[in-house]
Amino acid sequence: MNRYCNYLGWLIMRKSSIVASTTMLLLASFAAASAQTTVAPTVPDNAIEQSYGQGWSCNTGFREAAGTCLAVVAPANAYLNDRQYGTGWDCLRGFKAANGACREVIIPANAYLKADGESWECVRGFARESNVCRQINVPTNGYLSGSTYGVGWACSRGYRKIHDECEAINVPEYGYLTDLSYGTGWECTRGFSARALECVEVVVPDNAHLTDSGDDWRCNPLFEKQLRRCVGKTR
Repeated sequence: MNRYCNYLGWLIMRKSSIVASTTMLLLASFAAASAQTTVAPTVPDNAIEQSYGQGWSCNTGFREAAGTCLAVVAPANAYLNDRQYGTGWDCLRGFKAANGACREVIIPANAYLKADGESWECVRGFARESNVCRQINVPTNGYLSGSTYGVGWACSRGYRKIHDECEAINVPEYGYLTDLSYGTGWECTRGFSARALECVEVVVPDNAHLTDSGDDWRCNPLFEKQLRRCVGKTR
């Protein structure tokens, strides 16, 4: 009986040993496989491993080049812009990029640096000519227009530009000024028609009425025009 019990105990111990060995082999294989799949990527100097996915990216101030991170070298009067495209730098305000350098913006007299920081504009009362600002000479009865093109001035209401002067617009009797920059500068009131430099009254015959424009007449319905009068239509 004792011999049987000893033999049974030996079988149980041997089986447990085999199971343990098998388990350890499986765990070792799993660990080796995991180590192969989780090998960290090789991160070059001046770079950081990405927090998601795989790979790495260069630190601020560096650019990727052939698997390495090279420093972005900004020229004088420039600063790094932290962008991953373009040159990687921008010029300081008052300087403009040209041929890989930052050139100072030369501002002439009577001008100022624009909001973009790399160009200039003349102050009010001056107009740009090449690289200088010339004073705008406003004639009598004129005013500064604020326009960046042309002469930079315009004539006051009631005057029109003739060469470099502002001449008065002669409005005839029964006429009024218009805001048009072309034509005579005036129009006739309703019931009058422009003839040369005058406003001539429109004579409306019997059985007629003024047109919508107010400078001519038209026969009423059932009448037709014959010379300067309106006669009834004949069937």
